Amino acid sequence: MARIERIEVEVLTGDEPEAGTDALVYLGLGGREFLLDRRGEDDFRRGRRDFFVLGRGGTVARPGMNDPRTPPLATGDLDRYPVYVRLDARGEEDTWLLDNVWVTAETERAGIRYGRPALDGMGEERAVWLGVRAGSVLHLEELRPVER
Repeated sequence: MARIERIEVEVLTGDEPEAGTDALVYLGLGGREFLLDRRGEDDFRRGRRDFFVLGRGGTVARPGMNDPRTPPLATGDLDRYPVYVRLDARGEEDTWLLDNVWVTAETERAGIRYGRPALDGMGEERAVWLGVRAGSVLHLEELRPVER
């Protein structure tokens, strides 16, 4: 089992009224949750693509608290636990239109990519609302290995 050195996350928020969110968004991977938040940035705005790096070269607001290297995660942890994105909705106004999300867990030699193929493509049926009245978690599936 190889150690995970870095996690890259790409998130596309929908381009409809009230699609963006100010609520906290978490990535679940390897039995842990990681906060997707960049210091000084207004993440998850309508129609925007956001990028986050956890671990080596981290770009999140609290990189030490959101690092897959401490405690170390390994590729074997990825098969034991679900991979998901979770909106921490506190009230009915906390909604988010998630157009798509891609996650790559990287080791020194390869990467394991996750996503939700049902969201690939254009159109209203290719996005999912998250919130108190819509559910707060979207599970992802392994897509394909990423060779280096």
